[in-house]
Amino acid sequence: MTQDQSNADNRIEQFKNDIAEMQVKTSGKPTVEKANSSFGIVLMVASVVIAIGSYIQAGQADNALDQNELIVLGIACICMAIVGATLWIRTALVRFWRFWMLRSLYEGQAHLDEVVKAIRDRG
Repeated sequence: MTQDQSNADNRIEQFKNDIAEMQVKTSGKPTVEKANSSFGIVLMVASVVIAIGSYIQAGQADNALDQNELIVLGIACICMAIVGATLWIRTALVRFWRFWMLRSLYEGQAHLDEVVKAIRDRG
């Protein structure tokens, strides 16, 4: 193991230990976040399958009214895919931003500790 990798591992472990000591909420309810993410993925996959099926069925239909209904169903599936993607992206971004803010807080605290130490050493 190289020195850089060892230092990185030590920093990661120190970060985890410090966060545990701070008792900061590092995530939301995991079951709710996982359910939202899974539901978004299911919506996207289901909408694509239904949209493809309605497109195929619309091409085979002889009745113009049936064809129009299938086209409307296809458009609804596109909307459903957009909602699913939005839900999944929102969940992913919330988790990322939560981590980013926590890391920023940790780095700010470490910087403040360095400044206080420097002032104490100086005086």
